[in-house]
Amino acid sequence: MKIYKRIIAGINGLNYFITYSGKINKKKSNVILFLHGFPELAYSYRYLLKYFAKEGYYCIAPDQRGYGKTKTINDSKNIVTHYSIFNLTKDIYSLLFNLGIMKVHIVGHDFGSYVAGYFTLLYPNYVKSIAIMSMPFSAGTDDKVKFDIRKINKNLKSLRPAKKHYQVYFSGKTANKNMTYCKQGVFNFLRAYYHFKSYDYEKNKPHELINSSVSQLTQMPEYYIMSNNLGMSQTVKKYMPSQSQIKKCLWLSDNDLKVYADSFIKNSFQGPLNWYKMMLSKKENKNIKNLSLPNYITLPCIFLAGKADWGIYQKPWQLNNMKKLFKNFYGTTIIENAGHWVQQEQPKKTFEAINNFYKRIS
Repeated sequence: MKIYKRIIAGINGLNYFITYSGKINKKKSNVILFLHGFPELAYSYRYLLKYFAKEGYYCIAPDQRGYGKTKTINDSKNIVTHYSIFNLTKDIYSLLFNLGIMKVHIVGHDFGSYVAGYFTLLYPNYVKSIAIMSMPFSAGTDDKVKFDIRKINKNLKSLRPAKKHYQVYFSGKTANKNMTYCKQGVFNFLRAYYHFKSYDYEKNKPHELINSSVSQLTQMPEYYIMSNNLGMSQTVKKYMPSQSQIKKCLWLSDNDLKVYADSFIKNSFQGPLNWYKMMLSKKENKNIKNLSLPNYITLPCIFLAGKADWGIYQKPWQLNNMKKLFKNFYGTTIIENAGHWVQQEQPKKTFEAINNFYKRIS
C-alpha cells in the first residue's frame, strides 16, 4: 500500500500536512486517525498506515501543529497560547470537518495521546474508539493525587548534585537553542535521543514507582530526571550508540532519521516545545478545570507500551487512574522488545494489538 501526502489549506489557521493510505468507504466509517508525539512526525506511523490500509481502513496521520510540513498562516511570532490543548484538538476537529469525516478510531502516541484523550473528551461524537500508546491519559483524575511539577522540580534542585525534571526544562527558555544548535548536530542528537529511550539501550528496565517523591523519581533515566547543569543535547550525547549498534537499528535507518533531522533543522524544536509550556501553564490547567469535563468515558479504549518504556511510570498512579476514567477499558498490552517508540520499534506487534482490539469491538 502506498502512502500519499497532501497539504490542506485553512485548517484552524494552518496549512495542514497529512499522510494517508488506503481507500475510504462510502459511509466514511473506516477511518483511523494517528497522532504522533515528541519529537516525531506523521512519518512515525509509516508502518502502521500500510498495515491498516491492507486491512481495509483509511488511515490519516498529520504533522501536528508546530511540526514538520504543517505551517501556521500569519503567525510569524509562533504564539505560545496557540498550542493550548483547546487549539490542538480544534485542529483535529477542523481537519475532520474539512474531510467530511464524522467518526474515527483515534490512535495517539506520547504527547499525541494527550491530544487524543482530550479530543475524546471534547468531541466524543467524533470518536469510535481510542488507542493510547506510551503516555497514559487520565485527565482530571490526576487531581486526586497531587503532582505539583514546580514543587517536584524545586525538590530535585535541592539534591546534591542538583537535578531537574525534563518537562520543566522543555518548557523553559534554553531548550530550543540547546537542541537546535547543539554541537553534535541535530542528526546525531536525535540518534542519541531515540536510542536512549528505546529497547536498544539495554539499561532501560522500567518498573512501577510507589509515588512521586524525589527518591522514587530519581530512579528514572536522565532523559526524564536530568542533571541540573546539562541541557538535553549534552545529556543524551553520553548515550550515543556505537556504529555497530546503529547498523543493527533496523527500525530507524539513517534515511529514516534524516527525515526527522531535516525537519527539525528547518523548523527548530520551538513549536513542539510550546506544547510543554501550555501543558504546564497554570492558566491552561485552570481553563481545563473550569470546563468540568466528564470524569469518565464510555468509548472503547486500549493502552499499549513497550516493555522498556519508562513513560508508563513517570506519573506512578496514572495508568491505574486511566482504567477508572475509561469505563470500557479493553486492557493494557505490553510489547516485548520495544521501548518508547513502540509503533516504530515493533510495528507489526503494535498493529496486531490494535487490530485485535478493533475486531473485539466491531
